[in-house]
Amino acid sequence: MIFYFSATGNSKYVAEHVAAATDDHLVFLRDAIRGRRYQFDVSRERRIGFVLPTYFFGVPSIVTFFLEKLRLIGYEGQYVYLVLTCGASTGGAGGQMAKLLEERELVLSARFAVPMVDNYVPLGQLPDQEARERKLDAAEVYLEEICRVVRAMGEGDYDRCQGNAPDVKTALIYPFYAWGRSTRPFVVTDECISCGLCQEICPCGAITISQGMPVWSKKKCVRCMGCLHRCPVGAIHWKKRDESRGRYVNPRSEL
Repeated sequence: MIFYFSATGNSKYVAEHVAAATDDHLVFLRDAIRGRRYQFDVSRERRIGFVLPTYFFGVPSIVTFFLEKLRLIGYEGQYVYLVLTCGASTGGAGGQMAKLLEERELVLSARFAVPMVDNYVPLGQLPDQEARERKLDAAEVYLEEICRVVRAMGEGDYDRCQGNAPDVKTALIYPFYAWGRSTRPFVVTDECISCGLCQEICPCGAITISQGMPVWSKKKCVRCMGCLHRCPVGAIHWKKRDESRGRYVNPRSEL
């Protein structure tokens, strides 16, 4: 069983690779939360995986919310592993996740990381198409090792992307995530075609359609940027400062 969260497809791409290598089935956190499904029978599972992106060198709020409610029936010390995706560095996100799992009496056996295309446009320009393809090709090398170790249920810390002083980095930067989750900076332009996709995909129900236009009806969201990147006409922006920074959806995973 593999629990995963993904907004633009990077973590979904990784989860699909691992699932294909292990024959384990996938559970998308957004759908589980919408269905209020927090109890899972893992008595017949050999492995329990978590695949998620790194936000501000920490764990996305939707993952924390899900773990607070998660109940695994039949857990008796099975192999539990974590795969983090990141733009460049995971910081102390792995240790943070290990503590969250420990609070649920789950012991993390192994953790991994995969550098993917960094698409957090509030902080900068997306790489060009050639650079994106190189990053995705390089990810295949990481995935090959991850799948091999997970199949063999190898234990240890395989995260080679933590960077310098990872715990300090997370302690300093992650608190800004709570501040940065405000929905106020999101704006929508007249290019909007009222398709409703942003409302459909928002993992925390922060978007509603009013008079044919998206409205951010909650003060905070997950800050996954899925609405911005996946808008089919590019009508959603971040403070109108991102028009030249590009949009991204993982081309190797169908969302």
